[in-house]
Amino acid sequence: IGEGTYGKVYRAREKATGKIVALKKTRLHEDDEGVPPTTLREVSLLRMLSRDPHVVRLMDVKQGQNKEGKTVLYLVFEYMDTDLKKYIRSFRSMGQTVPPQNVKSLMYQLCKGVAFCHGHGVIHRDLKPHNLLMDRKDMTLKIADLGLARAFIIPIKKYTHEILTLWYRTPE
Repeated sequence: IGEGTYGKVYRAREKATGKIVALKKTRLHEDDEGVPPTTLREVSLLRMLSRDPHVVRLMDVKQGQNKEGKTVLYLVFEYMDTDLKKYIRSFRSMGQTVPPQNVKSLMYQLCKGVAFCHGHGVIHRDLKPHNLLMDRKDMTLKIADLGLARAFIIPIKKYTHEILTLWYRTPE
């Protein structure tokens, strides 16, 4: 489906149910560090936030090995068929704009999701159209990719080694 900074995402079928899911494959570090901090953070935050209808649902976490025998971690998510960036681009490619009622619905869902995250002490830190997943059929929008998110209850360093997407970065 796609590739990000911390792993690849595949469309897969869950064996037990036959349901289509998104499978995020994260390769573990070669040294003794183990699971990357971004993955640990994403899993722990998603465990807390996944019950909201506007945050992508983490269904399971599995550990396995790839073809080279290296340990990999698989995050199993509900499947969403597109993201907001692709959705907007599909209208632009036809010389159209997204219908106003769709914009209103999507913005409402985004605001509800952000409010839920903030209400639970979490800031996303990388909100952008690519990280907003959608189901075109029912026009559902969900916040995804919480690898750079932070719980703001916990004191954090002012500067981190992680690079956020430039055009969507907050001034702080």
